[in-house]
Amino acid sequence: MKQKKIIIIHQEPFGYHSDTYYYCKYLRKKHSLTYICWDYNKKKIHMDGINIIYISREGNLLIRNFRFIIKVLNQLKNNYHYQIIKYFRGCSLLKFFFQNKIFLLDIRSSSTLKNKFNRKFYNFFLKKEASFFNNISIISRGLANRLGFPKNPNKIFILPLGAEVISSTTKKFNSIHLLYVGTLYNRNIDQTIKGFAKFYHEYKNKFQITYTIIGSGFGNEEKDLKELISDEDINHVVQVAGYVPHDELKVFFDTHNIGISYIPKTEYFDVQPPTKTFEYLLSGMPVIATDTSENKAVINDKNGILIKDTHKDFYQGLVQLCQKGIQFNSNDIRSNAMRYSWKKITNDLNYVLQNLSN
Repeated sequence: MKQKKIIIIHQEPFGYHSDTYYYCKYLRKKHSLTYICWDYNKKKIHMDGINIIYISREGNLLIRNFRFIIKVLNQLKNNYHYQIIKYFRGCSLLKFFFQNKIFLLDIRSSSTLKNKFNRKFYNFFLKKEASFFNNISIISRGLANRLGFPKNPNKIFILPLGAEVISSTTKKFNSIHLLYVGTLYNRNIDQTIKGFAKFYHEYKNKFQITYTIIGSGFGNEEKDLKELISDEDINHVVQVAGYVPHDELKVFFDTHNIGISYIPKTEYFDVQPPTKTFEYLLSGMPVIATDTSENKAVINDKNGILIKDTHKDFYQGLVQLCQKGIQFNSNDIRSNAMRYSWKKITNDLNYVLQNLSN
């Protein structure tokens, strides 16, 4: 495939969404890339070979969304071969104004809002907008089925979630150092703390045990978790580190040996592959994961433990981990997970681009 001009349209700033960040990292070696996004006044992340265009978010909701659409429409007047859109509300307007251009609508998630009405309304609107596009990539067949997309291989491309090898260290299991990386919003991480506290107080004299939680939410999640940790008298072994940029995570993945992929068992999370599961595996870490459909497709006896989404089951998972810890082989876990690497998945995306139609 000869070098093509590609624009990626995403409302998240460059580098703050792993999927499009890694699309750029590997596609830039073969194509000319432009990335256009909103400016959230966050720390700017740069990458050689990527032309990044920021759009101001000043003004109210209507004004800034109107500005975003106009800026993107003006940019699309340039001669791009492919337009990749990370879904956002109103993106179908771009297809309406440029019907002869080749678009790929990339859907990474359905709504995870707690309110059932709001969740259904968002998904209904997503599906309606998606109907305007001839080419759609989606994170899993389960999500495609949940949204009611047709099983048409010429229209729907399954482009799974991936991860990078953040840590190359060989993990040892004579101590337990748990690591959770991800959002704190709507994830019930308090259940893992309650289960950990029971486990720690029973097993603290047998070996070293710690738990680090990395991430942030939209409300008082960090504060609430810290209060719970204090109530459980485990401040000295549990750390809530807040948000940590992706390029600063390596030290945590190097020094921890068990990954936590704790996701509530709900209909909307069940078909949503979790980034954290793949990041842990590619770093040679066995994973304690809630048994969602997507986690069950990845986790087995050789790379982790599946549990229910309660504090009692989290505790039992830790007990089970102690009983079988010596069976885990860090290097084998990493090697077997290489099929989930972003390099391979972006190669698949490059193949998809060759088969698009307008």
